[in-house]
Amino acid sequence: MGYVILFLAASLAGQAPGATDTSSDLDAARRLLQNGRYAEAEEAFDAVAAGAKKRPGGPTPEFERALALGRAESLVGQGEYDKAVKELEPIAAKDPKSPIAAARLAEIAFNRGDWEKADAWVAKALAAAPDDLSARWTAVRLLDARGELEKAVAACKWFVDHFNAHNAELVKDAEGLVLIGQAAERYYRATARGEDLSDALNDVINEIYEAAFKADSNCWKAPWLEGRLFLAGYNERAASKELARAQQINPLSPEVLVTLGQADLQGYRLAAGRSKAERALAVNPHYGPAHVLLADLNISDERFADALAAAQKAVVANPRDEDALARVAAACRLRVDPAGAAAAEFSVLMNNPRPANFYAALGERLADRRKYFTAERAFLLAAQADPSRADAPIGLGMLYMQIGREDEAGSLFESAFAADPFNVRADNMRRVLKHMATYQPYETKHFTVTYDPTQDSLLASYLGRYLESVFAELSDGFGYAPPGKTKIEIMKNHQWFSGRTIGLPFIPTVGACTGKVVAMASPKATNKPYNWARVIKHEVVHVITLQQTEFNIPHWYTEALAVESEGGPRPQEWNKMLLDRVPSRSKLLNLDTINLGFIRPNEPDDRQMAYCQAQLYARYMAKRFGADAQIKMLAAYRRGLTTERAIDECFHVDKADFEKAYLAYLDEVVQTIRTRVDQEKPVKFSELERQLKAKPDDPDLNARMAYEHYARRDLKAARPLADKALKLKPNHPLASYVKARLMMSIGDDDAALALIEPALDSKHPNERVVDLMAELTLKAGRLDAAEKLYEMARKDDPQHTKWIAGLARVHLRQKKTEAFLNDMALIAANDADDLGVRKVLAERWLAAGDAAQAEKWAEECLHVDVYDPSAHVLLGDALSAGKKYERAVEEYEVGLKMKPKKPNDLKVKLARAQLGLKKDDAARATLDEVLKADPEHPEAKALREESSKPSAK
Repeated sequence: MGYVILFLAASLAGQAPGATDTSSDLDAARRLLQNGRYAEAEEAFDAVAAGAKKRPGGPTPEFERALALGRAESLVGQGEYDKAVKELEPIAAKDPKSPIAAARLAEIAFNRGDWEKADAWVAKALAAAPDDLSARWTAVRLLDARGELEKAVAACKWFVDHFNAHNAELVKDAEGLVLIGQAAERYYRATARGEDLSDALNDVINEIYEAAFKADSNCWKAPWLEGRLFLAGYNERAASKELARAQQINPLSPEVLVTLGQADLQGYRLAAGRSKAERALAVNPHYGPAHVLLADLNISDERFADALAAAQKAVVANPRDEDALARVAAACRLRVDPAGAAAAEFSVLMNNPRPANFYAALGERLADRRKYFTAERAFLLAAQADPSRADAPIGLGMLYMQIGREDEAGSLFESAFAADPFNVRADNMRRVLKHMATYQPYETKHFTVTYDPTQDSLLASYLGRYLESVFAELSDGFGYAPPGKTKIEIMKNHQWFSGRTIGLPFIPTVGACTGKVVAMASPKATNKPYNWARVIKHEVVHVITLQQTEFNIPHWYTEALAVESEGGPRPQEWNKMLLDRVPSRSKLLNLDTINLGFIRPNEPDDRQMAYCQAQLYARYMAKRFGADAQIKMLAAYRRGLTTERAIDECFHVDKADFEKAYLAYLDEVVQTIRTRVDQEKPVKFSELERQLKAKPDDPDLNARMAYEHYARRDLKAARPLADKALKLKPNHPLASYVKARLMMSIGDDDAALALIEPALDSKHPNERVVDLMAELTLKAGRLDAAEKLYEMARKDDPQHTKWIAGLARVHLRQKKTEAFLNDMALIAANDADDLGVRKVLAERWLAAGDAAQAEKWAEECLHVDVYDPSAHVLLGDALSAGKKYERAVEEYEVGLKMKPKKPNDLKVKLARAQLGLKKDDAARATLDEVLKADPEHPEAKALREESSKPSAK
């Protein structure tokens, strides 16, 4: 397009004074072209041509050529390449001394994969003008495409030399500078390293691309190329700024839209990326890179058939496009079609014996789906084909990080950063590995836990022991044990965890599994402790199922099995979603869409719904097809079967029957759920005001407005509305609740209880009414009545922590110890991260004399916060009560290292455990240490005397 724009500008300058109107119209058409309004530009050029023909003498030959070139460029922008060629060929034939049409025809031919025609047009353009930049750049691209990399680099050097020799003229040529900038970038990436390369690329940006923008403020390609350069190095922040500049000029450019979509792909914003690809194709339906982007997005979505279809469309647009053929090969490999993948690779090799682009893209896509062995081969071949490029070693380094080969990854990132100092991912990974160099391993039989010794040595030991305690359960349950040791990496904080996992600053989770390695953010560095045992067990299930199926298991199924492994009740949020979605069949996921719930949810709840439905798919299979159904599916995936083929082979039913019965199973599940779905849809305060104004005597609206005012602490405004609602409808539940709360605010609890009691419907109790009534009844000391109210509320919502906690308070005051402990266990099951309730359970069971239960809950305390000294003391007490003195000593010693508030009391407990182990001398030494610090410590004195008696020996 560049020379066309320049030619149009020159044509305007060369017009006779009497042609001002035509020149103005031509300038307007040119602006439409630069702004990406290609169809309008085409019409504008046609209109200018029609007007010029009506003028005396008609248009000059030069003006006619400008119009034809402009029209051809407008057609190219819309993907009408054949029509554009028909416009350009006559121009090239009429004026063989001009390189413009021939150079543009060469570019079109190359982009369509017709290299022979491109060669011919390049030759014609250079015969007319040996220094023609466009023709020379197409010649470079032809050399690269054929694998003649050294010749391509030499040809790029010509551009650098040409720029240096003709700088004064070229700084005014925006489109020429754009071509020079691309050639210079290619040259410096091949020949410079480290700081020299960084300086050279900065010069390309500041002295070439920015000069192009200065020469023509409508040159959108300059900021686009800057953005593309930054994005290639995963510097999305800098890239976004430049791409936004480009889009301000040309909002419809498919090139810019696709590059923005690639940024979305990097950030896993798949829906946004898809939208941009579709917008690009709406402008130019034959734009190959947009189809390639869709293929990438579909691969990330695990929609491999759709990925293949998109890639094949890109191949139709350009049969020799390595990027397109790489996606064909990747999609075939992911669909377990090795013959199709080999055919795509052979097609590339027929054109290029050194197809670095093909192999690098193939490796990236296969690594994204954890096809590590085939991805490694692709990256190695890419690096072999072009040792100067950075993306292959970075991709291979990331792959090695995912499979635990960090030592090999380190050298790759160093060489990659030297090859591309703009690459944020390479630099981040260098920093991560430097940080991890100080980590130490904690070895167990099946795991190697690496950790920061300044912070997480304690967690590493407890995590390693926990994993060994559940390993047999998991490996026996799935019928598979990963070969060798699985590497678990505890990263010092979430930033290092994100960097280690994806090479970028943020990932929205605390644990991640690559199938070979599990990384997790240290709980010590998070704002709130979390149940690390639950997280690590979940991730290890991924390790087992991914390796067991040779990474063929779909996302939804490995998540289903991981969630099942956690145990515990189904979260209430999931139950509410099931009640909302199953009966109406609205927003339900199926086998075709469930992966998207994890990867690209349409709304926040969809991801949780995906977890819920995945688990229910696993349970449904076990119920319908037998206890071994889940293992059968794993074996089918290992053989490379798709889900549809696996269902047919394992269960001898087709997919439609499987899905129909699954929906029936969901209906059965919903019948067992008793929970409330909030019937009051949220309404904005202003909307509620309008509704009440329209219906001032509606008791429900008056009650809701009273509640809204009460919630805003506007008690004065709430009272008359509540009174009016109660007058219109006596015992209105919500109005009664608000007025009772108002009475409580002035200390009149008796009147509040008297008011709200008639509002209770025992068959269908209002949540607010029964909650407040139970609270007031409990406060009044009527424990049996409060218990009945909480039981009434829980009947319709049995898993709700609110009602269980209410019952726990009642049972505690009633001294019903067993019922209280059962309540607390249910609360703990509802919240795996609740440390406080686990401490209470451990303490209460210990007081009740059940050492085994006390030990269980004290262990769970450590699963939430291993750095809590009181949890270690609790576990030590439980172990001592169970006469497990050796482990008790260990826990007490850990507690002492944490500098507890009363170390002497803890040392006495340690001494008792040492005596239990018959380590009398150690016990006496411990007690002597206490008595030295506190000579009058009563327990230490008594135990010291006891330990000195002959019977204690």
